[in-house]
Amino acid sequence: GASLPGGTWSGPGTTPGGLFTPPDTQNRGGIFVLTYTLVQPPCTATATRQVLLAPASASNLPLNLPVCAAAPEYAGLAPFNVALRPLLTGGTYRWDFGDGSPVSPDENPTHRYEQPGSYRIRLEARYAGCLSVAQFAPLEVGKVEVPNIITPNRPGAAGDDFNETFRPRFSCQLASLKIYSRWGQEVYQNPDYRNDWNAAGLSTGVYYYLLRDADGRTLKGWVEVR
Repeated sequence: GASLPGGTWSGPGTTPGGLFTPPDTQNRGGIFVLTYTLVQPPCTATATRQVLLAPASASNLPLNLPVCAAAPEYAGLAPFNVALRPLLTGGTYRWDFGDGSPVSPDENPTHRYEQPGSYRIRLEARYAGCLSVAQFAPLEVGKVEVPNIITPNRPGAAGDDFNETFRPRFSCQLASLKIYSRWGQEVYQNPDYRNDWNAAGLSTGVYYYLLRDADGRTLKGWVEVR
């Protein structure tokens, strides 16, 4: 409703006379609280109003996910959980995860991508009658890959620089590694593995590995040292 004369407005982007110029939100929108103050000694009265500026529709928006140190070309390795956030809260939402799964009306959904691939996430958000459509940049989900052969160069032997160390692509998290002989004897362990095990001091043959990341994800298998 109309304000009583004689008062002043205050708040982001607002002149005392009540002219509101939306601040630069970089197209992300925002909710702004404006205050009207009327002084009639000895009393002071105030009232507030909210102004909602819907985000502009945009395409190829970044998802701003943590970098996957083990495989920077991917956002994560399948299965991979992605926590999603809208540009602005306070609306109604329709998330399309790009993998054929049902859309979600949640404001902050977490979605699990079971298979590697490239996914286009789309969000339709409605704010007080204004529709904002956000199309995000492709989400690249990689495949877990663990080599089953390493060929470290032996002292005095000619060789190449390929497959020198055991380099699994297992997790984006910090991971530990344990290596066992075929008889179950632990021959190597590192709680912060950096892809540098080269079977030093061990004979050729088949060994078994156990990988575990900081989230408790594990993977077992075998690797041959040649």
